[in-house]
Amino acid sequence: MDEEPIFDFQPLRDFLVRRGYIVEQAQGYRPFTPEVIDPMEEIRRGTMEFRDDGIFVIHPDTGEEQQVYVYKYDYWLHRYGESIPRFHICRCSTIDDFMMRGAFDGHYVRANTDPVPVLSKESHQVEEVSNMPLCQNCLRKIRQYGRITSAEFVEILREAMGIDEMEQPEEVEVDIFGYTRDWEQISKNYREQHNYTCEECGLRIDDIFNRQYMHCHHKDGNKLNNSESNLKCLCMRCHSEVDDNHRRRLTTGANRILMEEFNRLYPRR
Repeated sequence: MDEEPIFDFQPLRDFLVRRGYIVEQAQGYRPFTPEVIDPMEEIRRGTMEFRDDGIFVIHPDTGEEQQVYVYKYDYWLHRYGESIPRFHICRCSTIDDFMMRGAFDGHYVRANTDPVPVLSKESHQVEEVSNMPLCQNCLRKIRQYGRITSAEFVEILREAMGIDEMEQPEEVEVDIFGYTRDWEQISKNYREQHNYTCEECGLRIDDIFNRQYMHCHHKDGNKLNNSESNLKCLCMRCHSEVDDNHRRRLTTGANRILMEEFNRLYPRR
């Protein structure tokens, strides 16, 4: 007899499709080192969003999103017997309460892997923890996942987003989106060299506050190939017209509002 699966990937696949992802051609799951963050500061900077449908890291330059989870870094691992923190996958009532009271206090970690490090308050040593239980309020908010552990949630992300099989030299350090750690500066330098002028339609953006609408595009799709010959300065509209993947990413979700504002400020000639 076939065993019943622990969880069903279809709800997350459907959710990703609604957000504009082409699941069969997804950007790819990329593991990254768990990072201690101040969630309120990340929200203020626009690099992270806590939503009813998930928690997302947002690339400041491209608007790309990756789904993650968060958990409390320092925890009484042994005072109450064998205990580990619960992890959060959406903006549940617990997260809302933390935000209202300012209780995040910078001691939370964002992650998309398992196991993860937790600082034991008893020993003041970092211990490796796996299979954290899901927050009960997250479970009430997103019931389709069931009583999954952090390890099972990571497998859901890997399955839904696809494993990125592109080989990367070990010495190249990349962020969660697959860009090199110096990409933000490379992108800024290239756009400055081209006077924030779109190489496709000729639009030039002089207003410093609107330069976010001018992007730097990898022609061959390889985010590790930052050679000048592989880069192209494109306005947000032209960037969205490169292919279907870019169109979906730059005209749906949070980017839809940005695109509407861009089209209002800079209507097509």
